[in-house]
Amino acid sequence: MIAVRIVKTPFWGPSEQVIEEAYRTIRSGGLVVGPTDTVYGIFSDVYNDEYVEKVFLVKHRERTKPLPILASSIVAVEEIVEINDKLRAFLTAIWPGPITVVFNDIDCDIFSSLVCRDNSIALRVPAAPFPRKLAEMNRGFITGSSANISGEPSPLNIDEAIRYFDEDVQIYVDSGKTPLKVPSTIVSIEDQGLSLIRQGAIDYVIISRIYRRIMSG
Repeated sequence: MIAVRIVKTPFWGPSEQVIEEAYRTIRSGGLVVGPTDTVYGIFSDVYNDEYVEKVFLVKHRERTKPLPILASSIVAVEEIVEINDKLRAFLTAIWPGPITVVFNDIDCDIFSSLVCRDNSIALRVPAAPFPRKLAEMNRGFITGSSANISGEPSPLNIDEAIRYFDEDVQIYVDSGKTPLKVPSTIVSIEDQGLSLIRQGAIDYVIISRIYRRIMSG
């Protein structure tokens, strides 16, 4: 068995050296597993079909299910999604945080077709510093799927992720247990308003109240 590389860094205030090593890994086509505020995620370069394909292979994920993306900031999201003042206020209210937003009717050309399909994309700005900083180094974005085999429980610590992937991942970043221990809530923004795709860390009732209050203001 090939020995996997495991590096430890604090959840808050992760090592710049670890972030740089992780960035070099994904830029060269490797996979990195590390903490988000919800569960451990598997990170790769979102701009390259070949690199994104590796995530599908190790997760045994159907190609019909595009991968979600983690963004470094709302500013990065504004570079690829048309956002008006009210939508910006809504995103500022929920991000950084454990809510994934599906945007529709956008230009997918910038990313791999495996993360952006049918003019729809799922984005989140996580509260965890490590993936945000890694995304910032990678032109604003990295893959943001949970580090598990599809259909299996999402990992809350690095040991659970290693049991799933072993040597298929080049670097495991260990920051202890994730704070929320629950996957993100996924919502979709369409012309008719907000809709729930998956209930997760934040109750959809709370999210929808925030959305209605801002949009009607």
